[in-house]
Amino acid sequence: MFLVGEGNCQCSPRDIEIVQSRTGAIVHQKPQWQVTITKLCRCTILNASLLCPGFQTVEPISPSVLDIQGNRCLLNGGRAIKQAVSFDYAWDVAYPFKIDPGFTISCS
Repeated sequence: MFLVGEGNCQCSPRDIEIVQSRTGAIVHQKPQWQVTITKLCRCTILNASLLCPGFQTVEPISPSVLDIQGNRCLLNGGRAIKQAVSFDYAWDVAYPFKIDPGFTISCS
């Protein structure tokens, strides 16, 4: 469930796009993938996270960008996402990230 702040703001999980592609780099003998999460609505999104059970990477990711918390991966340290958040990881295949619908929306 998502929460809507004051104003005439409308945003839902389907307004957040996840794009993933191979970078061409190899890290510890695994292909590197770049993930970009972009919001397609005008609202500010807080506490956004991805559903990521079983996610693995051999490349460190800063917890301020992607904080792996069991089956959830918190984006941007829970801070506002105003445009997009990107990170790289390295694993044999692309991980099928999905948006966790429990985020907060602010229209300030």
